[in-house]
This record gives sequence, structure tokens and C-alpha cells, in this order.
Amino acid sequence: MSSSARGECHPRRMDDAYLLRFLRARRSVPARAHRLLVRYCTFREQNPHLWRDVDWFGLSRLGNIFEGVLFDRPDVGRLIIGRIGLWDPDKIPVVDFLRGMLLLLEIGILCPRLQVLGGTALLDCDGLMMKHMRHLTPSYVQQAISIMGFSFPLHMRGVHVINCSKVFETLFYWFKRVMPADDLWRRVHFHGYDLNSLHRYIDPECLPKRYGGSRQEVSLKQWLTKIKQYKNKTFDEEMAGLGYATD
Repeated sequence: MSSSARGECHPRRMDDAYLLRFLRARRSVPARAHRLLVRYCTFREQNPHLWRDVDWFGLSRLGNIFEGVLFDRPDVGRLIIGRIGLWDPDKIPVVDFLRGMLLLLEIGILCPRLQVLGGTALLDCDGLMMKHMRHLTPSYVQQAISIMGFSFPLHMRGVHVINCSKVFETLFYWFKRVMPADDLWRRVHFHGYDLNSLHRYIDPECLPKRYGGSRQEVSLKQWLTKIKQYKNKTFDEEMAGLGYATD
């Protein structure tokens, strides 16, 4: 019996291609995929503001706060970089920060290859200050955790935090105690300012130069601009189905 028939959730699609996203995100274990589908639908129902009528291309104003390295390897998947310290909360509300993170993933999982390979997140805390932390309330942190894999159909291989002081690492551990995402927390690794520690988990071949690698990163703005140039009817229909505003 489907989740919809049970009344647990009401997926916007029930075709094989859509449901495969959830199976692939949970390594083809039906029970785990089912729980993920319910969590994703519930998250959408509880947070419609993250999708509804959001101008997806307008989020290009986030610039290079979010970046990706388009060099997908089976052991790393797609490397997704969040440069938190570049975020100016006085100019960009925290909700747009979350929308940008979500958009990066929603567009990414349209590609079956990424559904299979999954992704690895690198959070760069260089420049992170208390003015940022004041905006990261438990509610927003819980939404971010949901987006990073707890309630989103992407196999998150690991979350690596770098350029983070012990003060902020302590705050992260406080969030860990209050957020019910045990499976995700086991994949979170703190490296301080030690690139060698990061390289033990992520091959430098997959990293940009600033992290000791050789790859070219692509900013969210660059990526969305390229998509806008080449998007088609299928893309527009998918984005509209999610709730995004389309031109």
C-alpha cells in the first residue's frame, strides 16, 4: 500500500522515475525509502515558503556562497560547498540562504547520475561570526539539516566542516543534542583548520585549489545562469510542479 493510500503523505508524483529518487537515496531499501518519502512530503507541507512562488533564478544573488565542483566520483559524488562566512545576514535573509541550498539540490537530483552517486557537503566557516550565528535559530538549523539529507532524497555521503574554531564547533555539538538526525550526525566531521585531515576523507583531486586541490568550482550564480540559457519545457514543468515561479 502506498503512503498516499495510508494517509501518511500525499506525494506530488507517483511515477517510477520520481519514486526512484527515494530508493536511490536509501540504497534501494524500500522501508527506508518510504520513510524518506514521508519525511520529504511532510517537510514540504510544513515549509511551503521555501518553494512557493520563489523566483529560482533570483537566488543567483547568493553569488558564490554556494558552489559545486562538477567532477563526480563514486566515492565522493557531487561536491557541494557552502561558504557560510560569505553570507551577509544584513543583506540576505536566512530564509534565502536555505532556499539557495534547497534549490541547488532540487535541480541536482533531476539528474539520475547524481541520484545514484549522491553528494558530499563541505561547509567552510571562514569568516563566520556571531552576527551569523544570531540568525541561525534552532528552527532554521533544523530546516537546514532536513535539506542536507534527513528529509531530502539525496544520499549525503558526508558533511565536512572546515575553518571552524572550537567555539563554533561547540555550538554545532549543541545543535546535535537537540536535533533528531542521528544518521546524518554520524557523517559530520570537523577538521578545524587542518587540510590534511580533510584530505583523509576527500581526495584533493576532487577539491578546489583553496582546499589543496586542483578543481575549478562553479558558483550558484554561474550555474543558474547557464541553466537559464539552456532550460527547456521539461525543466519548467518540473520547477512549476515543485512550486517555483517560472518565467
